[in-house]
Amino acid sequence: MTGDSSGNKKSSLDVLSAEEEITLRRVAFGESPVHTLRAADLANLRTLRLIEDSKDGPVLTARGREHHAGLPRALSTVRHREKDDLLGALNQALRDVKR
Repeated sequence: MTGDSSGNKKSSLDVLSAEEEITLRRVAFGESPVHTLRAADLANLRTLRLIEDSKDGPVLTARGREHHAGLPRALSTVRHREKDDLLGALNQALRDVKR
């Protein structure tokens, strides 16, 4: 663990790079051939015990599944009230124009 300027402690899991998070997601979904995954990311994720090797390629460990569950979801899969309100307003405006 390392400290930041505010005195809070951060674990090495808190500082995964964006590329490592992508690699972790790709391992979680199991749809990417291992040769397409970044070797440096895989090595670091193994060191952090987030993934392990299996006969079918890398898989998440229990710790990796827990960390993966805590990652932010893709924007397209998250519904936001503001987005729904905007779409509703646009729909209403289009209906009003057609009248």
